[in-house]
Amino acid sequence: MRKRIKFDLMAVAIILIVSAVLCWPLINPGLFQIHDDQQVARLFLFDQAIKAGQFPVRWVSGLGFGFGYPLFVFYPPFVYGLGELIHLSGAGFVDSVKIVFALSILLSGITMYILGKNISGKIGGLVAAVFYMMAPYRAVDVYVRGALSESFSFVWLPLILYAFLKLSQCKSFNKYYVLLAAFSVAFLMITHNLVLLPFLIFLTLFILFLFMVTKNKKVFSSSCIISLLLAAGLSAFFWIPSLLEKKYTIVDQILLVDLADYRSHFVYVQQLWNSLWGFGGSTAGLGDGISFKIGKLHVVLATTAFVISLLIFKYRKRLPQVNLTLCFFGLLLLAAFMTTSYSQLIWQIFVPLAYLQFPWRFLIFTSLFSSILAGLFIFYIRIKSLQILAAIVLITTLIIPNIKLFTPDKYRSDLTDQEATSKEVINWDVSKTSFEYAPKGVDLYKGPLGTNLINIAKNEITQEKIQILKGDSVIKNLRTNPSKVTFNSNSKSESVIQANIFNFPNWEVSVDGQSVNINDDNKLKLITFDVPQGSHKVEIAFKDTPVRSMANVVSIFSILVVLVLTLKKWNKISV
Repeated sequence: MRKRIKFDLMAVAIILIVSAVLCWPLINPGLFQIHDDQQVARLFLFDQAIKAGQFPVRWVSGLGFGFGYPLFVFYPPFVYGLGELIHLSGAGFVDSVKIVFALSILLSGITMYILGKNISGKIGGLVAAVFYMMAPYRAVDVYVRGALSESFSFVWLPLILYAFLKLSQCKSFNKYYVLLAAFSVAFLMITHNLVLLPFLIFLTLFILFLFMVTKNKKVFSSSCIISLLLAAGLSAFFWIPSLLEKKYTIVDQILLVDLADYRSHFVYVQQLWNSLWGFGGSTAGLGDGISFKIGKLHVVLATTAFVISLLIFKYRKRLPQVNLTLCFFGLLLLAAFMTTSYSQLIWQIFVPLAYLQFPWRFLIFTSLFSSILAGLFIFYIRIKSLQILAAIVLITTLIIPNIKLFTPDKYRSDLTDQEATSKEVINWDVSKTSFEYAPKGVDLYKGPLGTNLINIAKNEITQEKIQILKGDSVIKNLRTNPSKVTFNSNSKSESVIQANIFNFPNWEVSVDGQSVNINDDNKLKLITFDVPQGSHKVEIAFKDTPVRSMANVVSIFSILVVLVLTLKKWNKISV
């Protein structure tokens, strides 16, 4: 027992050292240049919303060119919630984002070690963990794209596979693994729903494989159903509104057409083996400025593990690892296939996949499965001393060419919280890079690249939250927070007032406690309303729709179910 614990601690120490090396550039002040340069602003706005009493956070006020929109109705909130906890502990917004990036690398190594150890033994698990942390696409996600949510998705994928693998090995209903599976899937949903969407294909195939090989089919089936239902319930507060209220936004007009059309971003097979490293973007053809390689050593070890498993299978030696190797290699091939244009028919059949925008997002799964197979390669070296030697050689061979990938292109060492969260930066610089959740009907035009853009100029962004369009109203006692505006209006005649807020269900305007109609018949779908003559108290508030309220109730009910399951176990222990 002590030897096992000792090796586990040593493995975690190695994972910690490797992650420290990979995260070393994060120690520098400021932030490096990334594609998704919205992370600091989103965290700042999440912080504002939380402190104003929103929970769960739905509406942010600064994005959408200062008019705000329901970002967290549609964009998964987990990494910003984690960043908020780090920020509240004393870190700045820029540093909090960098710490979340670092945690995504460290924790993904630990979760892969947990999975790999269960499949390939501790040495194999350690190799799988290091290969997973150092996959080229990990470097792309962190240091090129700056995809905070997708980077953290790497943490949950091995944990999900581990939980369902353990469920297949249980002879009776096991609440711990049921809850682990449920929470892992739920956390992936609220970390990155566009990673969970394609992952469900692989998870379904993996569960079917486990169903075929397990002897406890009835227990396994019921455990899987309960786990997935709980996962859906726990994350319902996010995915139900996201799915049902998408129709109120321009997301389809932004993410499914022109440069964002997935058909323009398929990967060529040769790019999976080798493509030049770069910090540019994705484009049609072979002129991409970003690398899509799986990793040569990843591919070689995965293929070698597959060949070895075929040889063992041929001689009919019954090893669970052989079946797992065949399964994971098949999933690896499917993941690689889905990045290429040869898979276009599947993309056409499964229409929701179009929201991924980039078929090369499937590289997250090639990283996952190739790393597991690297660990299985170590397993097939049956002599422990040779396993240790092979692990040292392989990890060293991996580090030498891959370490240079974990370096940013340009570092903005002078970037401060004050600059990154300034009104001008958020209202214009950040807003013009991401506005897909603006309300449907907002005036759009075709930009120089043929993409849909919101028809607004920088000088049209107003600093005033409330404007008088008609009448002589005097505005007093104006108070604002991200989801609520109150003020007193005093006028000699009826007035027309505009709140510079995008109209979206369920914004409500009340005058002296009485609801009034909202008119958004303007090019930017801004809230306008009439206020009668005299002195009045006006309130403009963003409230939950019936859909959001129902989704919240489902999640609360699911949490209560989890508590009941957990408490029932405690009662048994106390007896």
